[in-house]
Amino acid sequence: MANDLLVFIRRAWRNANRRISRAYLDLAASRTDQKLEKLGSQAHGWYAPPDLPQGARCYCIGVGLDASFDFALAERGAEVHAFDPTPTAIAYMERENAAGTVTFHPWGVLDRDTTMRLHYPMNADHGSYFIHDLHGTGKFHEVPCHRMSTIMKKLGHREVYLVKMDIEGSWYEAVPDMLASGIRPLYVQIEFDSPAPVWRVAPVLRALSANGYRMALRAGDNTVFKRTGG
Repeated sequence: MANDLLVFIRRAWRNANRRISRAYLDLAASRTDQKLEKLGSQAHGWYAPPDLPQGARCYCIGVGLDASFDFALAERGAEVHAFDPTPTAIAYMERENAAGTVTFHPWGVLDRDTTMRLHYPMNADHGSYFIHDLHGTGKFHEVPCHRMSTIMKKLGHREVYLVKMDIEGSWYEAVPDMLASGIRPLYVQIEFDSPAPVWRVAPVLRALSANGYRMALRAGDNTVFKRTGG
């Protein structure tokens, strides 16, 4: 009973933070007029410009159990790299990526090269695992994580066109480190979730603004930024 109450309180706290952060994003972010189209499934799709260049290199960080956006980008001629160290995502990509249209890497993304604990959700078959023990399961496994700069060096990449981060809270560390490393994709897409208190959202938004990004779209927790500066 006590554990159930604690889980309920944590969930209510996260939901309140999410609503406050959404309002903050809408109030604080400067916007840019940019036509975008949703690709992938209705529940887990993300966004891309209609004129996506052939061969555009896209990093889709966080697969979960739905890589329909990743596959849709590849169908349009993009060079797609997907990243997720969770066992459910690895098994999913082994099943769904038989044609090899997406290059999959079983790594997480952080602001340091390390081995990280990922905590289990209440349902172990769920696609999302967390840096923080949000569901109070007390269970975790360790996974390899790298900085974006390390990943690009490992893959021999000098530029990336689009980065999507759906990484259950790790965006707070990964996005500022990416920008500080001089990595500035044309599009940065972030799910501000799990958890997303405004005191974490605000510095990330400031870092994006300082590097020439403006909000192109917000749909729930999912926010798209486009780099407008040089």
